Amino acid sequence: SGKPYDFEARIRRFDGVYRWLQVRGLPLRDSTGQIVRWYVLLADVDDRKRAEDAMRASERNLALTINTIPVLAWSAAADGRADFFNNHYLDYLGFSAEEARGWGWTSAIHRDDLAALDATWQNILASGASGEAEARMRRHDGAYRWFLFRASPLHDENGRVIRWYGVNIDIEDRKRAEDALRRSESFLLEIQRISHTGGWRYDVAAGIVESSPEIQRAYKPLPTEDITKPPFWFDRIHAEDRPRVEAEFERCLVERSEYQAGYRIVLPDGSIRYQYATGHPIVNDDGNLVEFIGASMDMTEHWLATSELQQASDALRELQMTMSRAVQVATVAELAASIAHEVNQPLSGIITNASTCVRMLDADTPNIDGARETARRTIRDGNRAADVIARLRALFSKRELTLEPLDLNDATREVIALYSSDLQRNSVVLESKLADDLPQINGDRIQIQQVILNLLHNAADAMAAVSDRQRELLIRTEREGDRVRLAVRDAGVGIEQEQIDKLFDPFYSTKSAGMGIGLSISRSIIESHHGRIWATPNDGPGATFAFTIPV
Repeated sequence: SGKPYDFEARIRRFDGVYRWLQVRGLPLRDSTGQIVRWYVLLADVDDRKRAEDAMRASERNLALTINTIPVLAWSAAADGRADFFNNHYLDYLGFSAEEARGWGWTSAIHRDDLAALDATWQNILASGASGEAEARMRRHDGAYRWFLFRASPLHDENGRVIRWYGVNIDIEDRKRAEDALRRSESFLLEIQRISHTGGWRYDVAAGIVESSPEIQRAYKPLPTEDITKPPFWFDRIHAEDRPRVEAEFERCLVERSEYQAGYRIVLPDGSIRYQYATGHPIVNDDGNLVEFIGASMDMTEHWLATSELQQASDALRELQMTMSRAVQVATVAELAASIAHEVNQPLSGIITNASTCVRMLDADTPNIDGARETARRTIRDGNRAADVIARLRALFSKRELTLEPLDLNDATREVIALYSSDLQRNSVVLESKLADDLPQINGDRIQIQQVILNLLHNAADAMAAVSDRQRELLIRTEREGDRVRLAVRDAGVGIEQEQIDKLFDPFYSTKSAGMGIGLSISRSIIESHHGRIWATPNDGPGATFAFTIPV
């Protein structure tokens, strides 16, 4: 064509190595325009070509990296308008590059998060510094997931922002974990608040104490007090309790053992609270104590309620004893008055007839027939008095039974539950051995339980003065042929053999303050159930009272 040319080609050097050269040719023409000569310049461009190839390879690698990294990558102009999204980003949104450019990507942001995200993005643009924000973004299938938006600026040599680069990182799992953790923490704090229980941790090496809000509410620290040091916590303890608690804690540190302590604390306003603390030692692989982790419960309300309940229980028990004594006295008085009233008339007749008989016999001429008649009337009135007493005794012991199928073991357990606090208060150790195969009986549940309660009460009273041995009480049930048997064995002062026959008589008692009614009534109840009750001295200390009732 005769035109200048410019191309690149690889040319073999003398040593056989090919290198890229740029070939430029210019024609020289004569006055008629004919080419008379060519001038050619060959320039070695091999290094430039290698650099260009490396650049293209780098660009390919960069594009491959951007499109394969497991994040949504993007870039934007200096004004914040997005102009690039990697393939992951576009695939996630289900958008084309054109649909996402500019502000198109914002249509995928959850409407509740869009305003906050836009405000944060504008602040980042205005600051010219890196920043981040969180928002929910819609996936191509319509599901929203939480993302962390991170943006970093690219500055020119004058410090002006010329581009923005950023990534969106899926944090849905982290957000869910954070929400679950917040709910768990909220639940734990609420449980601590309701139960008045606070947590604490003591770093042994650093000597630092960490405490939860609930325990801090209980101890009410002042702004000037350092709650991270042990002295604060020990100084709050009541002076009478502090040496004991400090010694116990030191022992647990040395022995690396479980810590338990109940004590009082004195608050800045002078009020007293009751605390119960527990701690668990944490040791490392070398067996060295690292820390103590524990809890402290405010027991003030429980303590006060227990004290009030105990006081009320003691007052009620005292009232019951007073009323019981009053009822017993009233019963005996009423019984005595009734007996006196009923027996008074035949006794008066006996006295009158006896006096008449004496006068008839003392006469100058004794009236034998008249004396014999008055003697017969005396015998009649004596029999009448005996009949009155027999009737009153039958009336006194008579009670209409309410018979029902009865499990003697269940009835016994109920009595033990009711009387256990009294036994504990009197330091009595109760052991029960109730037969598994015990058949039912027909009986009045209340009356049978009255008998059991009376036997337990008597056994406890029999051990009240015992101080040289343990106060042990055994209650046992078993089957004896066609009967069931219940026995109460104590370790008390015991009974003499000559007393056994009198124990169940009315108004006979081995106790100085006893009225002798309980065992008599118990015998009446057992006999009304066609049973038998008795007592025997133990081989060792104490006595055993037992009864049987037909199956």
